[in-house]
Amino acid sequence: MSVTDSIRDRVRSDSDPNDGAGSGLKLATVLTYLFLYGPILVVVLMSFDAGRYGLRWDFTTEWYASLATRSDLIDSLWLSIQIGIVVMIISTVLAVVAAFGLSRFDWPKRKGPIATYLIFVPLTLPIIIYGIGLFVFFTQLGIGRGFLPIVVGHVLYTLPFATLVVGAGVIDLDRTLEEAAMDLGADPLTTFREVTLPALMPNILAAALFSFTLSFDEFLISFFVSGGGAVPLPVRIWGMVRADIEPEVYAISVVVLLISIAIAAMATRLRRF
Repeated sequence: MSVTDSIRDRVRSDSDPNDGAGSGLKLATVLTYLFLYGPILVVVLMSFDAGRYGLRWDFTTEWYASLATRSDLIDSLWLSIQIGIVVMIISTVLAVVAAFGLSRFDWPKRKGPIATYLIFVPLTLPIIIYGIGLFVFFTQLGIGRGFLPIVVGHVLYTLPFATLVVGAGVIDLDRTLEEAAMDLGADPLTTFREVTLPALMPNILAAALFSFTLSFDEFLISFFVSGGGAVPLPVRIWGMVRADIEPEVYAISVVVLLISIAIAAMATRLRRF
């Protein structure tokens, strides 16, 4: 090939019309990420900025230091963690039972799909329905608002997600391992404890962490059923920004963001394990 032919081929490749499409896709990707993470970036910037009502581009950690003096925020944060732990335990246990029930139980021909639908249909319902229903339900029982209604509401919300994660592991589980254990003399309980649970542990841990994260960040259900001294952090933050945004809100929001990202990342890695 001559030098002239090489130059001509290079010019043709440089003038490829697909390059314009590629640039457009790159721009669209960048704009999409800005749209998704721009508000989060603004909150992070404001948490380190000295301005109380707008960016002054003056770095400070004052708002993080003042969090130590905000007992209301610390108490709400600790309450959200407690609720998340309780919800995580209950949802994970129920998810394991539901996953085995849906996957292993010999359902009649038409009742199997119905049972599966009833477990996962809450995923398609607006969360506000849960909040209103729980508020009316516990009010009629005379329980009112507080820790118990929040936990019940969060379990109802997180259980379908946890069941999906555990159920995927149950479906993918190699049942020949369980059969081999039973052939060697293990009873069903020992087989479940020594073979099935260890094989499903990545899915179970991932479901637990996702349940905690969903509960920790949930606002609508908590808004309707919180009270009586039990005010989770999302509801507390909402109350602080109704009239005016206090700078500590930015700092505690970043703390919550870091906790949620860390837990979600752990759950994702465990699910892929």
